[in-house]
Amino acid sequence: MKLVLSRSQFSGRFPGPGSRRGIALMLVIFAVTFIGLIVVSLLQISQFSWEESSLERGKFQAKILAESGVAMASHPKIERGDPLLRREYPDGRKLEVRITSEGGRILVSTLSEPLFIETTQELFIRWGLDATQAATAAESLADWVDSDREARTNGAETDFYTTLEYPDFPANEPFTNLDQMLLVRGMDQVAKVQPRWRDYFTLYGDGTIDVNAAPADLIEAFFGSTPDAALSLVGTRAGNDLIEGTEDDYRFESFDEVKVLLGMAEDQWSRVSADISLENATRRIESTASIGDTYVYRLIVLTEGADDKSVGTPVARINE
Repeated sequence: MKLVLSRSQFSGRFPGPGSRRGIALMLVIFAVTFIGLIVVSLLQISQFSWEESSLERGKFQAKILAESGVAMASHPKIERGDPLLRREYPDGRKLEVRITSEGGRILVSTLSEPLFIETTQELFIRWGLDATQAATAAESLADWVDSDREARTNGAETDFYTTLEYPDFPANEPFTNLDQMLLVRGMDQVAKVQPRWRDYFTLYGDGTIDVNAAPADLIEAFFGSTPDAALSLVGTRAGNDLIEGTEDDYRFESFDEVKVLLGMAEDQWSRVSADISLENATRRIESTASIGDTYVYRLIVLTEGADDKSVGTPVARINE
């Protein structure tokens, strides 16, 4: 009988030893490449995490340093300009603390009063606005915070804001946040010429302009003095080193000194005398801490009722 072998349905060939070695090599190369990609990714993630962790540590250290500055400045025995308030550490940390008052700024709740409308307008002119632009911004601020719905000559009430599709403006109440002032007609122009405009306004204080704290341009606008007289007053305050917030600062203890230095006539003085002070009721502590060149933390604490025997009652904390 003849044996007939059935033909296998598999017509291919099994790989030989050389082919199997080639496949194994490809698998090894693939595995090594894959593992390499994983390692690189892990290294990148680790580096990012480390950098992020370092940044967080820097923020935390700067915050703690700034808090320590506020604690020192709050002590009743610490005076303005004390050397302890300006320190540089061997590891690159720096601390600078300044004690002043909110009287270096215009209290926003006074913006509808004639004296402060005029002051604000004059200040805007000194920053670079023309008279019309300055009047528009100043009077619109007044219209925003007053209680009536009657627009001033250059101001803005509901009729104006309705054309801009803001029928609920103005609020006719005091600002609760300085950034709200940007909603007021004309304040966009103010912000363009003076990006630091917020440094000239405050939500706190007794409303007086503190002659020991106000900057030169505010003194010039408020008192109606000459630029040279305002700079002379600020220069006298700064002492021999011409740097405010240091140990040799001079504080005016008498309004007579201020009156003479600004060269003001009696009628000029009478116009502003009820709204000035040698010390605004709200003390301002600015503590700025830096860790190298990478991170700066600024903490502002406002207190009221502070004197030589008490640290005062905190009324606001501002982190920047």
